[in-house]
Amino acid sequence: MIALLAWALPWATGASWGEIAGTLAALPVWAVPVMVLLGVGALLLETVTVRTALPGAPWSGALSGHSASGAVSLAVPGGTTIGLALMGWILRRAGLALPVIITGIIAASLVEMVLTSVLIPLAGLASYALASVLSPTAVALPGALWAALLAVLGALLALALTAVLLRRPVLSALLAQFGGAVPEHIAHSVLAQRDVLVRMLRRRWAPLVLPTLGARVLQWSALVLAIEVVGAEVPLLLTVAIFALGRVLSLVPLTPGGAGVTETVGAAALVALGVASADAAAAMLLLLVTMLLVPLLAGALATAAAVARAPRPRAAR
Repeated sequence: MIALLAWALPWATGASWGEIAGTLAALPVWAVPVMVLLGVGALLLETVTVRTALPGAPWSGALSGHSASGAVSLAVPGGTTIGLALMGWILRRAGLALPVIITGIIAASLVEMVLTSVLIPLAGLASYALASVLSPTAVALPGALWAALLAVLGALLALALTAVLLRRPVLSALLAQFGGAVPEHIAHSVLAQRDVLVRMLRRRWAPLVLPTLGARVLQWSALVLAIEVVGAEVPLLLTVAIFALGRVLSLVPLTPGGAGVTETVGAAALVALGVASADAAAAMLLLLVTMLLVPLLAGALATAAAVARAPRPRAAR
């Protein structure tokens, strides 16, 4: 990711690293601390969703598990699966039953899918369309339309398949197709957890969705603040479109969590909107504090603490 940024950011913006460093050095002293606070706030709000999806989970366990999972998904190629396994291990050590952990992870993942792959791209498309109507001379964002449309279509297809699989007759039929491969008590447990998941999604959708939605608002606020701090001016509606484009690109598995790619494309979009090259690059590097550095540091600390608390194997006599 660092190598990608080192090459791609100057290439995409046309600014040298000397110019970018000069802009960063001129930032007010409060800029980075505020970005850190926004990143911490977003992490805490996401943890509220995770804890809602895991009834009975201690706050410390939910925060540690979510932080560690998010950091791994950002740091390791294909780290999403590894991160979820690490989160499950931390929550299991916190005393939660395995069925509760699996159901909670599925619920939180569905919330993230709905927001990141459906609602945020739709909000970006709407903002971009409205900005084009209000200002017919607005510059087109590179690839924004097709990226958002593909993300929405792919997410809607995945959600439709999930909805079909969560229908009790369909799931029962699938379990029956496995015959003796799935013991009867496990099949009953799967159906019981399916009922818990569906009931949770129907009755607690607001406590599940709103905290993570608030986290995305904080992250968008970080983008707006980063643009203003470097002295640039971008219409507010177009900042929504740029943020949505970044969230969509984070789904593309070119780098873990889209790190490096989203900042480069975001900087190019700012330049296309008339922001000075060095200012655009500096704004996206400042946003990197909220979107990447805070989750990575929090996840590293959470993982180290979890490993340190793990029971040591007894020495053989």
